[in-house]
Amino acid sequence: MSTMTALSRAEFTLLGRNRVLLFNATVIPLVLPIALLIIGIRSDDGLTDTVVGGALEIFALFLLVFMVYYNMLSVYATRRDELVLKRLRTGESSDVQILLGPAIPSLILTVALGLIVGAVVVAFGGPVPTNVLLVAVALLGGAALFAALALITSAFTRNAEAAQITSLPVILIAMIGSSLLRGVLPDSFSRVVEPTPMAAVSDLLNLGWFGTTTPGDASIGFASTFAEAGMPLVVMLAWIVGSLLIARTHFRWEPRS
Repeated sequence: MSTMTALSRAEFTLLGRNRVLLFNATVIPLVLPIALLIIGIRSDDGLTDTVVGGALEIFALFLLVFMVYYNMLSVYATRRDELVLKRLRTGESSDVQILLGPAIPSLILTVALGLIVGAVVVAFGGPVPTNVLLVAVALLGGAALFAALALITSAFTRNAEAAQITSLPVILIAMIGSSLLRGVLPDSFSRVVEPTPMAAVSDLLNLGWFGTTTPGDASIGFASTFAEAGMPLVVMLAWIVGSLLIARTHFRWEPRS
């Protein structure tokens, strides 16, 4: 545990020294959702479930894709390029500790930012979550999922600069899987993107907050949300386990020669 704490503390220190990265990780995920909530308050209809759902969707997308996924991808690529990962493997740290250490700051920020957004929604007069447990699973499970995807993507990402290109497929798939875009897609295409990572996160988040996968519809109630959460949970776990299994055999610990 002391080794994991030391690695996590080192990553927090590096994050604090990089003001641009710190700004992108802590401010950007909050600006657009809060701005949308303020616009909703000032509108004639007020802060409806649809407005709150859109704000939460944008928050989750920026948080998980740009803060967790892209940040973790850059970290793994940079540490490998600088031979940090290779040197760590010669010490007492296990492979799991080396890879999990850089992810701890992102997980902690996910919890902190999630609490902030939740408090803002309730303070602005928005609905209280129907099932807080599912909201937590959506955000923390989503963070674990996209961190695992970062491990896979780093296998063919030469350096931090190349991450801008190699991350595009995952970012595009995540954007298509968000409920905001799925709502305007044809039903046949919408069913195709349901097994994507962000679709699972969105469904769990909406179920946890509104008691339905479509904000604005009638809530199915606290108990029924657990049954409805079954498929999104299976999709999320499948992505996490599958990504970790692939990363176990394909992750690169040192730069390509």
